[in-house]
Amino acid sequence: MSNENEIVRVHELLEKYGYHSQSYNILRSDKSYFYSPSGINGVIAYVVKANVAMAAGDPVCDPSDIRNFVTEFKQFCKDQKWRCCFQSITERCKDVLGEMGFGMIKIGEEPIFDLEEFSLSGSTFRSLRKNINQAKRQGLSVVEYHPLLKREPEWEKDMEELSAIWKKFKGSGEFSFLIGEPALDNPKERKYFLALLDNKVEAFVVCTPVYTRNGIYFDVMRRKEKTPNGMPQLLFTESFRILKEQGYSMATLGTAPLSYEHVDDPGQSRIIKLAINLAFNRLGYFHRFKPLYRFKRQFGPSSWEGRYLAFSPKLFNPVILYALLKVYDPTGVTKKLLYQLNSAWKGISKIKDGSIGLIGSTSGSVIKGIKGTSHKAVKTTKKTLHEI
Repeated sequence: MSNENEIVRVHELLEKYGYHSQSYNILRSDKSYFYSPSGINGVIAYVVKANVAMAAGDPVCDPSDIRNFVTEFKQFCKDQKWRCCFQSITERCKDVLGEMGFGMIKIGEEPIFDLEEFSLSGSTFRSLRKNINQAKRQGLSVVEYHPLLKREPEWEKDMEELSAIWKKFKGSGEFSFLIGEPALDNPKERKYFLALLDNKVEAFVVCTPVYTRNGIYFDVMRRKEKTPNGMPQLLFTESFRILKEQGYSMATLGTAPLSYEHVDDPGQSRIIKLAINLAFNRLGYFHRFKPLYRFKRQFGPSSWEGRYLAFSPKLFNPVILYALLKVYDPTGVTKKLLYQLNSAWKGISKIKDGSIGLIGSTSGSVIKGIKGTSHKAVKTTKKTLHEI
């Protein structure tokens, strides 16, 4: 959708304004780009599915220009008869779009690590240190791989095999939109950290730059199905150590979807939260969200930042869920899901807001403690959610 000159232009804007942790992935080829007709210096990357324009993260521009830039993009979407959505926006962008009348749903929380202060000392990290030492005793080590300096064919063969195993388990191709890929054929500014055992790759992570925060985003991880105990803990903590030595200030392991532990969002509708749980748990066969949150928490983040889905018109519609899944997993999501989401939404909409408690689980969302709702509506909704 973009040519080489445009990619250069977008990259230059990222270097100047790239604040969102996943912003580097707007360079992936699935995106279209919107530029300000009034001359605002910036870009909004987006993908259109089911007449929903899903923007990838925050607008890439000066913070003072967000309101006017989004106003122009919103008008552009209206002219095309598209719904206008921004996925996974940061808190600073959320405040502006909320004032503009966008509907707003919290979709998760992102752990932020201050590398200058990161330390594993103290009783809090006793268990983590034990896991790391266990991995080291088994012979595991962590290295940064620099494919642009020197290619290691055997390592790359191992990495490709790990990716093939992951794809087979997932049942379709690589993710897209705000999620990256190994991209060994074109590494560019990506960083690769490998966990080695007897010079064989047991696991690896792919990282991308967060330009204006002097940071690194841990984007992709691939690992063997069975690895030595403590391997993930060693891989991430050693990567942090290397990045700290290289002068980086910040690292993030990415959003923990469906996490609502650290950032208050009292205005969020419980019914729509249920719908978001439904959408993300549709991906639950390869993403185990609660364990993912616990895994990230064990490293002791310096802070947690909320991530949000913003949408206009403000009235929520299940087609947004379909578009959300479709942009991330184009080959794994079918039109059948849109029909299922509409059916589920009819049941969800009958449940009185404020009467639902949510339990996130690896198998899907569970409706708990429903009051004042017909037995038939509850039964129908549960059945449809189970089928999805």
